[in-house]
Amino acid sequence: MRSKSFLERLVAQWPAKALSLAAAILLFLFHNYSTLSERFINVPLRAVFADGFTAGQPIPRRVRVSVRGKEKNLATFSEGDIEAIVDFTPFTAKGTYRVPIQIKRKGGVEDPNIMEFRVEPIELVVPIEEKIQKRVEVFPRFKGSLLSGYELAQYYVTPSLILVEGPQSKLERLYSVPTEEIDLTGKKENFTLEVRILKNDPLLSFPNGDVVEFRGFVQETSILKTFESVSIVVLDLRSDLRLAQALPKGTIRVQGAQNILDSVGGDQIRLIVDGKGILHPGTYTSRSGRILLPVFWSCDSNQPV
Repeated sequence: MRSKSFLERLVAQWPAKALSLAAAILLFLFHNYSTLSERFINVPLRAVFADGFTAGQPIPRRVRVSVRGKEKNLATFSEGDIEAIVDFTPFTAKGTYRVPIQIKRKGGVEDPNIMEFRVEPIELVVPIEEKIQKRVEVFPRFKGSLLSGYELAQYYVTPSLILVEGPQSKLERLYSVPTEEIDLTGKKENFTLEVRILKNDPLLSFPNGDVVEFRGFVQETSILKTFESVSIVVLDLRSDLRLAQALPKGTIRVQGAQNILDSVGGDQIRLIVDGKGILHPGTYTSRSGRILLPVFWSCDSNQPV
């Protein structure tokens, strides 16, 4: 009986042998895969566009990446070792495009010890628009109150117009931008400070910077206050003359600092009539009376009743 050659023995029952080999390879791979560890990290997402174009809606700032590999290799792995990129540079016309997110090792060198990267989401669908620039007005926002009795008389913002860059659809409807809140609490003197533009839209940027100078001019609040029933006093009247009857009360309107006038009562003010010109008994009318005030104010008028 002729013995089978090596080749005949090798190919004999080859389907069963092939299946056994495939099963062994699968078992080996499964064993290796099951012994790998998995780690999740958040990676900054960088979007790049063709010149003159930008996103028409906000893009996620970070993506979630799963990394599978040996435990000892993952222990020294950090989010700084990779970067996530979504590349829209091939698109140079307005429209909505679907682009996959790429995960790359920084430095361009692949690490053989890392087995797998998976990113969530795997792609982005983003509208692309033309990127334009526009100068818009800056208006300040305030919080708090000045010290009682003071007011913000005037202010200046420098520059009053600022350059904004972003998608065309956004800038077409943009006419002004606010500053961050300027705290007025307790102030009573002129002040100057630097304040940032409030960036409440991630699609907008400020090519020339986002800081402006604010100058505020503070002054005491001036009010006009009316005092009723003010006493009238005659001074320097001749010693042989007397008032025939009590004088009526007067009314005074005084303009001055609010925090001072609020503390003054009508009993602290007098209307003074100069009696030097009265030489004989009779009835006299005086329109040149002086006003005696505890502090100097400007007096609008006095009206004896």
